[in-house]
Amino acid sequence: MSISKAWRPAGLLVLPLLLVAASGCDLALSDVRATETAEWRRTYALTPGGHVEIGNVNGRIQMQPSSDNTVEVVARKIAKAATQESARQALGRIEIQESASPSSIRIETKLQRGSTFFGGGGLEVQYTVRVPAGAGVKVTNVNGSVEIAGLSGRVRAENVNGGIKVLDVSGDLHASTVNGGVVAEFAQVPESGVHLECVNGGIKLRLPRDAKANLSARVMNGGIATNGLDVVTSGESSRRRLEGRLNGGGPKIELEGTNGGISIGAR
Repeated sequence: MSISKAWRPAGLLVLPLLLVAASGCDLALSDVRATETAEWRRTYALTPGGHVEIGNVNGRIQMQPSSDNTVEVVARKIAKAATQESARQALGRIEIQESASPSSIRIETKLQRGSTFFGGGGLEVQYTVRVPAGAGVKVTNVNGSVEIAGLSGRVRAENVNGGIKVLDVSGDLHASTVNGGVVAEFAQVPESGVHLECVNGGIKLRLPRDAKANLSARVMNGGIATNGLDVVTSGESSRRRLEGRLNGGGPKIELEGTNGGISIGAR
């Protein structure tokens, strides 16, 4: 999911529909009395420079570095329904598909069609993943948060309904979300740059005080603020647009928002 300019208006138009659908789900879930859970675990060896991809439908994803060249995936399946038997049956409608080679690992949640809120209940998978710090990763989610910390490889994070938080990273980062905020904190600015996008929600970026970068930020509805950093503006600069050099300039950092402010500050 890349939030292009042409796609943004559609995202804004469907937001009320998403809220209506969510309220309907709240009504359906009011009769939920039973919960069933199951744990899915896998451990893989990954070659240096390998790639890991996690795709989820409903539920959070947390990713942290492992201590060696292994990838550890723990997926907690959760099914909620009106009765214990219904919850047990619903749990069987959650499938986790895996595709693994020494250089590439892909894990994806599959829910049987129409089963997200089957029988007055809900299905969810919560992922806790550990990967080698230098691995390239891609994380996609539909409903739920994404949290990534301590990685130095290339990171791609995409979300629809939920925030993205990326902390203490030093590799190439591209993060985008539709409904939710983006928080990114860098140990150092990667040479290949940074790109953050958010339609509904703010963007919060934290950088080392001595970081060097070329900043380009724009927001449609909201303001842009810089705090504790030596930013010299260049070209167009206004409340909703900023072009500038941080500590003389360096790799490019691009921030794009639609509804919500953009905050750039020192970590």
